[in-house]
Amino acid sequence: MKKINLLFVALIGAMTMTLTSCDECADVTCENGGTCEEGVCQCTDNFFGDACEVECVNGTYASGSCLCDAGYEGDACTVLSREDMIGSYIGSDACSSTGATDAYNSSVAESSSSDDGVLINGLWDTFFESNITGTVDGDVITIPNQDPDSDGFTIEGSGTYTDGTIAWSFTVTETESGLVDQCPMTATKQ
Repeated sequence: MKKINLLFVALIGAMTMTLTSCDECADVTCENGGTCEEGVCQCTDNFFGDACEVECVNGTYASGSCLCDAGYEGDACTVLSREDMIGSYIGSDACSSTGATDAYNSSVAESSSSDDGVLINGLWDTFFESNITGTVDGDVITIPNQDPDSDGFTIEGSGTYTDGTIAWSFTVTETESGLVDQCPMTATKQ
């Protein structure tokens, strides 16, 4: 009977050790203030990943991914959307009123006013002397209605960047004469 009691005590001891050493968080390390619950890291705001190791640097974490602030993209919102677009271009437009042009130079530069801002120069066959301002969202540059030179000629439109090319669609309006020139343009990065 003693042997059965000893065997029973040993069995209960082994089961207790097995159950108490089955901590699902024992080998889990959560970074950046995350806490382990049932073997899974629960991350604090703006962090994600198996160990909360990735930060939404320029955005907020929601529904399983980073929602990037304007002008940023990438898994952790660390890539400026405009970076690939910055540079010199060559292309020609085929406007509705002024007709097709020979190839001419244009450029897109970063604006210091915001992380999604750009300065565009050279559109409409280099007519505008001042920079045209725009904003970038993903692969689209938006040109809000503006009069860059304060001379009665306004421009507005957008451009889509794809693999070194911007497909522009913009409208130039002269307020005094009522001229409206709608212009498609393909510009290739140099």
